[in-house]
Amino acid sequence: MDQYKLFINGEFMDAASGQTFESIDPGTGVPIAQVAMAGEADAEAAIMAARRAFDSGVWSNLSPEARAQKLNAFADQVTQQTLRMAITESMDSGQIIGLAKYWGMLGSQLIRNFAHYAATKFPWVEDIPYAGNVFAPGRDYIRREPIGVCVGIIPWNFPMSMAFWKIGQAIAMGNTVVLKPATSTPLGALIIAECAKAAGIPPGVVNVIAGPGGELGNVLCTHKEVDKIAFTGSTAVGSQIMKMASDTVKKVTLELGGKSANIICDDADMDMAVEGALFGTFFHQGQVCESGTRVLVSSKIYDEFLSRMKARAERLRVGYQLDPASQQGPLANAAQLATVERYVQLGREEGAEVVTGGERAVVEGLDGGNYYKPTIFAAKNSMRIAREEIFGPVVCVIKYDSEEEAVAIANDSDYGLAGGVFSQSTAKAERIAGQIRTGTMWINNYHAFGDFCPFGGYKQSGVGRELGHAGLAEYTQIKRVHVSASSDYKSNFTMKLFSDDPKIPFVQYITPTLVIAGHGSLGSISKEVVRLGARKALILSDAGVKSAGLVKYVEDALGDFYAGVFDDIAQDSDLDTVDRAVAMAREKGADLIVSVGGGSVIDTAKAVCVTLKNGGKADDHIALMRLTEPQIPHICIPTTSGTGSEVTAAAVIKSHTAGRKVYIIDNFIVPNTAILDPIFTLSLPPSLTASTAMDAMTHAVEALTSTMSNSICDGHALQAIRLIAANLPRAIANGQDEEARLNLQIGATTAGWAFSIAQVGLAHSMAHTVGMLCNVPHGAACGIVLPAVMRYNVDHATEKLALAAQAMGVSIGGMSRRDAALAAADAVEKLMESSGHPLRLSQVGVTEDALALAPFHAIADSPTLFNARPVSDPNDIAELYKQVF
Repeated sequence: MDQYKLFINGEFMDAASGQTFESIDPGTGVPIAQVAMAGEADAEAAIMAARRAFDSGVWSNLSPEARAQKLNAFADQVTQQTLRMAITESMDSGQIIGLAKYWGMLGSQLIRNFAHYAATKFPWVEDIPYAGNVFAPGRDYIRREPIGVCVGIIPWNFPMSMAFWKIGQAIAMGNTVVLKPATSTPLGALIIAECAKAAGIPPGVVNVIAGPGGELGNVLCTHKEVDKIAFTGSTAVGSQIMKMASDTVKKVTLELGGKSANIICDDADMDMAVEGALFGTFFHQGQVCESGTRVLVSSKIYDEFLSRMKARAERLRVGYQLDPASQQGPLANAAQLATVERYVQLGREEGAEVVTGGERAVVEGLDGGNYYKPTIFAAKNSMRIAREEIFGPVVCVIKYDSEEEAVAIANDSDYGLAGGVFSQSTAKAERIAGQIRTGTMWINNYHAFGDFCPFGGYKQSGVGRELGHAGLAEYTQIKRVHVSASSDYKSNFTMKLFSDDPKIPFVQYITPTLVIAGHGSLGSISKEVVRLGARKALILSDAGVKSAGLVKYVEDALGDFYAGVFDDIAQDSDLDTVDRAVAMAREKGADLIVSVGGGSVIDTAKAVCVTLKNGGKADDHIALMRLTEPQIPHICIPTTSGTGSEVTAAAVIKSHTAGRKVYIIDNFIVPNTAILDPIFTLSLPPSLTASTAMDAMTHAVEALTSTMSNSICDGHALQAIRLIAANLPRAIANGQDEEARLNLQIGATTAGWAFSIAQVGLAHSMAHTVGMLCNVPHGAACGIVLPAVMRYNVDHATEKLALAAQAMGVSIGGMSRRDAALAAADAVEKLMESSGHPLRLSQVGVTEDALALAPFHAIADSPTLFNARPVSDPNDIAELYKQVF
């Protein structure tokens, strides 16, 4: 009789107790091997060997490529043992030799596949394109690392296959493993251990101990040095393992019981369906967790199907497993034979009809074998034999009348491991498969596994997955690593919560927009369409701009690239407008957007570009820094004196559902090209010239004073202030002053660059709020609240505001710095007054009642975060609204 020892720390050894047990051939009842019986001391030794090996890094610190070389050698050793494995597995577990002969080849290939995937495909390091935290710029990535010491506990039905699964996945991912095979089928795992030793797998990486499940399982599942448990077996035992693992919070993968439904549609090929049901049920004597032991058959073909399945089952040859002619071998052990007999008797008592089988099979000369005939019940899904896992050659055939009923019956189970659908219509089969709550669905096939295909269950059929990427990932831990974009704590936005100085000195400057400015620059648009790789340009504009004839200029300049115009964009446009524009763009096949208008048009166009690229509705894409690639190309042609949106990374859109303005903020929405041709602003009336210029002035002043400002930002902001202060009076006095118009456009663009760096401040939040609540144009609202906010910030941005005063032409000689800063606010008011710009919210239709909730909206608006003076009290904002009302 063959002798098998435990495999611990790279050596084969007797059990500490010296005890052994016999492995029995289930086809004869005769002992075939003597095996060392592990106890608690052996389990402890195996765990600690695995722990020392893991912690030493002898395996876990190898590169995946280096591990793959070792694993390929392991696979070669398995290949050399193929014949021995086949015979041993057949005699140990009762598998027919026609099945057992494949495990050496399949196991070798599985090890190679796992090694290759781990070395070449598995994402050990994976960058996160966007973190979802806009206040913590830097690199964020995932490291996947081996989890540690893994325990594999496997059943007796496929002992060698399960050993390959548990060992292969664990060590391919850099872990060490302790494997406990079922007491009745330990031999295959110990042969695999021989292969690991021969291949030079380091000591302690693979350990195999055989013995009683209760005693060993308690140690393996509760030991503090075990990091993960992977169990395949019954749901009852799986539940116990999960409880035992919970005290030390181990990671657990459970592949448990099943009562899978194999659905035979009325259009199925009858021969194919009968063979599929037969194979799905009686493969390895039905001792397969995912067997299709509930065969659901359409009432239209039920009688014929049942008759043909009966005849086919009765032709299956039951015999000794090493006989090549045998199609069904013995059950794996006497206890399982008794379980099957008990369930068959229960089925009879429940009133199920035994169509065939229902008794032991007689195999001549092998009275001690555990043989049972393939058994078919005509049953109902409510019967215990249709609800409880029998794990033997017993199937329930259940009639259904409609597809909906078949789905309902299939889902009426505590389990959800697998299932099948047989139909000549793939579309129908896939529709049904999509409705079944189970981990695997086969269509016109059954028991079809793949090394790269995940396997596992829903409901009480398990937790986690084995095989494929998902299975290998179960053997890793995920570590997120953040590398800050700056190592200076003063540049850390969130750390500033503990600081009295809100200033952020970190510099980040992105200028992806090509700016083309000057008289006649519209002529460059066709060149830009070609440069951006587009062929069909949709113009977005508003009715006023179109009626002024400005859209016609762009149509003519685009020539053959012109695809149409959407001109229904209102002031402060909303998400519905974006969706309607996207619908037209899709209809026209547009691959480029040209925005002709002010801030609302340009912001709408940005949102259209995002939605057109990514699908869905505009509301799906309201987010901060979430995009990971360029969007649909966008060319801006501003028609006002001050949006700045043509170079910014922000789109501000009304959301009626949210009850406020919402944002898309992302570097990938910055327009590709901005064409500043003064012809587009010559017809702008004085009031609109003033309000849009004050929009740009607010961008510049708030950028200058923002906590995010820096030297680059300050240079843009101060130049913008100079240009607007010097040229707005000229443009008001003479609307045809082309030089003044162009300078205002350039000033607005320059302010937009400053805005992009600084993220602005409180005046914008207050303007967004009254724009949403009272429909006040954004530029007008910005201008009205700006002087009040400047005075509010005077003690927190004194130097910056003094510079603003100088840029506006104020002589500050002899003034204190604070007085100079206050003079800047006075100068802004004088500029508005001389330009005919309103100075009070009451002048633009705002009522006092409408301002009641405004402070609470404004304090929660994003730009407030970057205000020079920290804002936390809504009463402060209420006072500012009162001042400008």
